[in-house]
Amino acid sequence: MKQNKRFLILAIILGLFVLVLTGCEKVPKDAVAKVNGDTISQDEFDKNFEMYKKAYESQFGPDIMKKDAGNDKTFEEVIKENILEKLITEKLITESAKEKNITVTDEEFNEQLKNYEEILGGEEKYKEFLKQNNLTEEYFKDSIKKEMIIDKYKNDYVNGLKISEEEAKKHFEENKDAYVKIRASHILVKTEEEAKKVLEKIQKGEDFHALAATESIDNMSAVQGGDLGFFARGQMVPEFEEAAFSLKPGEVSEIVQTDYGYHIIKVEDRLDKYEDVKDEVLEDLKNQKYEVSVKKMRDEAKVKIYMKEDKKENNEKEDKKS
Repeated sequence: MKQNKRFLILAIILGLFVLVLTGCEKVPKDAVAKVNGDTISQDEFDKNFEMYKKAYESQFGPDIMKKDAGNDKTFEEVIKENILEKLITEKLITESAKEKNITVTDEEFNEQLKNYEEILGGEEKYKEFLKQNNLTEEYFKDSIKKEMIIDKYKNDYVNGLKISEEEAKKHFEENKDAYVKIRASHILVKTEEEAKKVLEKIQKGEDFHALAATESIDNMSAVQGGDLGFFARGQMVPEFEEAAFSLKPGEVSEIVQTDYGYHIIKVEDRLDKYEDVKDEVLEDLKNQKYEVSVKKMRDEAKVKIYMKEDKKENNEKEDKKS
């Protein structure tokens, strides 16, 4: 009885000792986070941030980082949070991919690297890109390989999913507006008077597509007889969308005014049945299930975040009990 009591006391002391060690754990050097025991370095974080920063400043101006992004945060703060979450998620996925023996062959990698070089404009432009973004070739190659492994992991997961016809049809019916698409052509002119003349010619039997080629100021679609291809709701300006989606295939609209000018629209085709968009519905459902699995992985992971609140101290935030 006394011996059991000694073991119990010893166990309690050891438990307390572990807790003290855990509580006094030092912030790993050059780390912004620890994911299941593996660190994300400050260097990796900084390189990602600099690339996003340059992209945002190029598109929105040099002062974008200081602007308010909502919720009492600047764009810089929001971007940093998003980058950190991205790196954490990538770390978890690559860990899981390694467990599943998902790898990238040298042949696959070299082909992808060649594609990147071509996109950037050749070897010289590729090296210039690395220099401008303060990236080493080793880091860039590692990033490409990581991206390829994540893609393979996702494809492996998605391809293994089985979606029943019942589930897919239910999803389609519940989200039908998002899947309905129409194919339309248009003729765009500058003034209402011009639009009236073109519409009159159509009503008298002249070919819509021939008129689009000669009269429309939308050069991109004019060469295609005004064809805009298939599009869903939310892809066109509201006035154009409302008019186009109210038409049946073969019908021509009245004159529609937008900020771009005056349009005459003809709907060519409409996809509004499950069978028309079945592949898209299945793909969306599989992607949703993949996102849920990644979120579950993130929620269950042991993650510690070390973020610098100011120049003097690190504020450690633990979002999963250690």
